[in-house]
Amino acid sequence: MINNDQVLALAEETGFPRISLFMPTHRTGAELRQGPIRLKNLLREASQRLETRGLSRDEINALLADARKYTESEADPFWQHRDHGLAVFISSEGTRYISAPVTFDEHVKVGQRYLVKPFLPLLMRDSRFYLLEASLDKVVLHGATRFAMSPVQDDRLAIVTLPAGTQDVLVQETSRQEANSASPPSKNDVMPSDLPEEVRKFGAAVAKAVDAVLADAHEPLVIAADDRLLGMLRNDIRYRGLVEDGIREHPRALDDDKLHARAYELVRERLDADRQAAIERFEGRQGSGEGASDRIQEVLPAAVQGRVEALIVSVDARIPGLYVSETSNAVVAQDETDETIDLVDYAVLQTLRNGGAVYSHPVDRADALPQVAAIFRY
Repeated sequence: MINNDQVLALAEETGFPRISLFMPTHRTGAELRQGPIRLKNLLREASQRLETRGLSRDEINALLADARKYTESEADPFWQHRDHGLAVFISSEGTRYISAPVTFDEHVKVGQRYLVKPFLPLLMRDSRFYLLEASLDKVVLHGATRFAMSPVQDDRLAIVTLPAGTQDVLVQETSRQEANSASPPSKNDVMPSDLPEEVRKFGAAVAKAVDAVLADAHEPLVIAADDRLLGMLRNDIRYRGLVEDGIREHPRALDDDKLHARAYELVRERLDADRQAAIERFEGRQGSGEGASDRIQEVLPAAVQGRVEALIVSVDARIPGLYVSETSNAVVAQDETDETIDLVDYAVLQTLRNGGAVYSHPVDRADALPQVAAIFRY
């Protein structure tokens, strides 16, 4: 799953041509055949736009060659088990493919910069959380949004395991229990009684690794584990975003979709509460005339300078313009051109880059809030 750092890196790349393609995809079933057709159509449109910008046919073919490999058949492994959306980024340096747990509208952009706006809902603070799936034989930290989750790849987590002998005993005990039960393992699974010290050390090692990985994070963390391991981890983990209520069940008793749904239910209220608190702070400061603004000409320079503590935006907002870094000025344009950028997107990206929180408008207040609302640190 794409994260803040990946989006920020994409947004920073410049130089013509940068080609961005977005499209919906399907994991399985008859709709899989739409993938190659959609991609072929998007590449055809990109080719036409490149031609109008002066590129030769050979140059265009060289740019699009890698992506065209996947337009022949839905049987290609490339299309199997895709997420709900696919983004393709093409430049002379290469082609990148990024799956996402949201359904993208079909879109083509050719310009000096990549289009990253469709990813922004995934990066909002009111959408993101973590799920720690922990058992004696498996530890996975998932980065999650309201849409889906995917494992966090970090060597500090990968090296946390029980000693080999302990694992062998665990496998034998688990197999015996499963053979004598028609149901999957649950929170009542019995840990080998002669391994309390090893289990305690294992729990402490997991907690230390999670704290290290999430040292700079702010999002809520849900733990899914059987009762005893859950209790140890809640005592040992120091991460300030830890959710007190965990999923009191052996993770193997739930598939990924059910784990994600259960975890999101535990954090939904907190995520909504954080956003509501930010809105109330904005409205209070706006009324006093200090420490907040809804003018992009003030918000964007503050975001670039790291002064935006929280930003509340409409995900559909678009303000074309230019940002002049030498003078720290945001200039709003009447129309969008090849030279303009979306000032709202740029404010979001700069806020994220500098550690600020970004929230989306709540649906029930979409018309009552300005399209951009910032709370300043100073």
